[in-house]
Formats: sequence, structure tokens, C-alpha cells
Amino acid sequence: MTVLLGAAATTPDDIRRIAAGESVAISEEGLDRVRAARAVVERVLESGESVYGLTTRLGAGRDERIDPADLAAFQRQVVANHLGGAGDALSEDAVRAIIGARLAVLLNGGAGVREELVHAAAALLLDPPPVYALGSVGAADLTHLAALLAAITDEGFVLAPHEAAAFLSANAATIGQAVLAVGELRRTLAAADTDVALSLQALGAHGPAGSLSPYSAAVQGATGRPGATASAERIRIALAGSFLEDSDRAVSVQDPLSLRTAPQVHGAARDIADRIDHELGIELAARPENPVVDGDRMLSGGNFSAVGLSIAIESARLALAHVAAASERRTALLSAELRAFRAAGRTRLAGLSWYAAADALAEVRQLAAPVSLGATVLSGVEDVASFAPAALRLLERSLSLTRTVLAVEALHASELLALADVPPRVAPASAPTFAALATLRDSATPDAVAGASVLLESLHSYGASVFSNGR
Repeated sequence: MTVLLGAAATTPDDIRRIAAGESVAISEEGLDRVRAARAVVERVLESGESVYGLTTRLGAGRDERIDPADLAAFQRQVVANHLGGAGDALSEDAVRAIIGARLAVLLNGGAGVREELVHAAAALLLDPPPVYALGSVGAADLTHLAALLAAITDEGFVLAPHEAAAFLSANAATIGQAVLAVGELRRTLAAADTDVALSLQALGAHGPAGSLSPYSAAVQGATGRPGATASAERIRIALAGSFLEDSDRAVSVQDPLSLRTAPQVHGAARDIADRIDHELGIELAARPENPVVDGDRMLSGGNFSAVGLSIAIESARLALAHVAAASERRTALLSAELRAFRAAGRTRLAGLSWYAAADALAEVRQLAAPVSLGATVLSGVEDVASFAPAALRLLERSLSLTRTVLAVEALHASELLALADVPPRVAPASAPTFAALATLRDSATPDAVAGASVLLESLHSYGASVFSNGR
């Protein structure tokens, strides 16, 4: 399959496909916009007008004119000066997503680069260069994009006036990694829905727990929230055909809120995932460059500030804290039912694995605090920033910890179900998961929890990952 960029609006799913390895084609419509914008740059350069990054220096040097004889050297200087990335190398999936995002936005026609640079950037998809995690404060991903430019110029490509600053003036690293993080978020929430189904069956096998009313279409229709509705449907599907559907079964009037409100909790996070995708769609359709080519003009602005996207990402960590908290409380319910079996020496899972979930939850809650309110002054004039990349890194950690919490719950549900006096009829959708978890319970706790985390994610796995480093 091939992703065509520059014809229709680029979507987050397009970037996910590029990250996963699909090839890219550049549309003639997109190249027409690139050519038209470059013609404006050439005209402005010929006029001698003072334009940021074209005829003047950058940052604190914004009012210093560049000698026309030094324009070629200035492009090289800009690239070298912005190669400040540090930390871990990003995964190849993430780098492909970054390249795809930069290509998509270049084709919107706001940068003013030549089409030759667009093709050179597209060629990087054949062998993505190293790009390092640290270096952007969310006011254009300067160091990440400088790494791409350096890979291009190292192959002998000579940048024309304005191309260095124009290529760097975008949030492609934030966009590319956020696109993949949304996929991780959705997989984690699907795993949380699976956990609810496992816990309901395990608790129901030992008592009257397991009311299905909260997950009914009728109850969810009373609010109409799309995320909650989708979560409840997933839980219903995961429970279909189980003993919990038996009409003659004694059922408690209401289960604890960690079970009963799972669709609302998980659904809120699902809605935030959709909001992030909406923000990403806006960013992919934007012309964020500074200055931006608009008609026959080049205008200074601040469209590279990714505050809207950053706030949406921050919200995802807060939502995950609610998801993890509910899971830990369900583990507490399961552990309470297991107490007598532990006293009798009949359990295989370490009881204090629950403590690991509680420990992880404490950090998830701390990670929910905003990072985008951080303050910094760079280059004298860059006195605020969105810190969207930092928000994404914290989301990575929050997702990892939440998956640990969910894994502990799943193992407890498996243990409790296995200890039922009469093995209940579990849902066909749940039976393979229960069986796989049963084999993991014989492992040491770290291996069991890690294995359960991988198992839950594999049930809902698709596409590329922003967090797995394949280098």
C-alpha cells in the first residue's frame, strides 16, 4: 500500500501507516503549492526585504541582516547549531512518523522550500536517520528536524536560502510521536475493558457480583457519550456467552463503582484519544512555519506553538490516572476474595503483587500533573513554550505503568477464577486469555506481570509503536 500525501488532507491514520512501513507518494497538487510558495520566497529575497530567517538571523539575532554572500553558509550554520538533540534514540517507527508528518505539512505550502528538498526528505524514509528524544520545548521541534536536515545535507544536498530555518519551523516530531501514542493509548484502554470482563467473571464465580446492567446499551444511551458507549460494548462482547448472562443466577443489586463505572472511566480516556486525533488533524493541515508564506507575502507568526495539542496530551495522562486507579481498586476486590485461599496455601500468585500495582498507581497519579506550565526563556525572545514533547514523554511512562496495573489485575482475576469450587462457563472471548494467564502465574512475579502486560496488549495490537526502540 502507498500513502499519497498532498492531495487530500493528511490524517493521523496516514501517518500511522507511514510509521508502520507503507511507502509514500507525493501528489502533484502538493508540489504545486510548494513551487508557488518558493516563488514567493525568491521574489522577497530579490526585493531585499527584511524577513526572519531569510535575510535576517534567528532568535535574538532577528534584526541582524545576513550579507547576501553569506546566505549559503548561513544555511549550514543553522543546521549545525540546531543539532542539539540528546537522550535515547527514537524508534524507527517514530522517526518514520516524524518524516511523514514533516512531508505532509511541507506540502501545505507554507514553508517556501524547493520541491527538491521535499523529495530529499521523502528519501529518508528508505533509511531513517537517528533522531534523539530530548531537544524540543514544543515551539517547533528544532533539534529533531535538524537531525533530518543533517542527514539530507550529509548526502551532498545543498540548501537554498531560507530552507534551513523553514524546514525546522514545525512540530513534526511532536505530531509524529503523538500519532503513535494515541494508538498506544487506545490499545491500553482496550486492555482495561478486557480486565473488567475478566474481573467480573472471577468475582461472579465466588458470589453475587457481576451485574451486567451497567454495560447495557440502554444505560449508556442515557448519556450518549461515545467513549463510554464503545467501552460498554466491548465489555458486553467480552462477556457474551458467559455464566453471568444466566437468568436464574443470583446477582447483587449493584457492584462497587470500580466495576460499575468502568465504561465512564475508560470512555473518558477514549474521548480524549479522539480529541488528540482531532488536534493532530488540525496540525497536519496547518502551515506552522515562521515566517509563513501566505499568498504573495511572508508573514511572521506563532503557528508553531502546539499548546492545543499539548493540553490534549496532558489530559490523557489525567484520564489514565483514573483508569489505573479503578483497576487497582478492582485488584483490591479480587485480593480480598483470595485471602482465605492464601491462608490455606492454595494460591500461586504472590499476594503482594497488588502492592506493585499500588506503587505504580502512585506514580501514575503524580504523572497526571501538568508539565506544559513550565517556564523557560531561550534566545532572549522565546519566553513561553508548550512543552508538548515533555508531555508526550510523561505519557509514555504513564502508559507503561498503567499497563503494569492492568496486568496485576488480570493475574488476580485468573487466580480467583481458577479457585472456584465449580469451574464456571466463561465467555468464549475470555477463555483463551484466562488460559494464557494461568500459565503465567507459575512464573516469578516480575515475569508474570511483564508477560500479562504483553499478553493484554497483544490482544489489541495493531500498527507501529512510538515507545519500542528498534535501534
